[in-house]
Amino acid sequence: FSSAFCEAILDEWVRFATVQQISCSLDFSLIHTLGDAVKIRDWNIQGLPRDQLSVENGIVMHEGSRWPLCIDPQGQANKWIRKMEEERNMRVTKLT
Repeated sequence: FSSAFCEAILDEWVRFATVQQISCSLDFSLIHTLGDAVKIRDWNIQGLPRDQLSVENGIVMHEGSRWPLCIDPQGQANKWIRKMEEERNMRVTKLT
């Protein structure tokens, strides 16, 4: 998702939680909630861009229980995943 979409959804969630009287932080950050600074630094060393959206997407990929769908026109996620998994001898298969 785009960063604008993520921010809009987060704002909507905060409004909903406030109306429902559910306690929530007004300055929620996925990076601060689920992120591990050491792991994120390793990801950056392995090629993950340092911007907030890329780090949040990395957290979702890492914490998710399903295979992620990466729409990656610049190839950044592809390079990062290959670098991250090279010690596990990951094999890349193309369906062409």
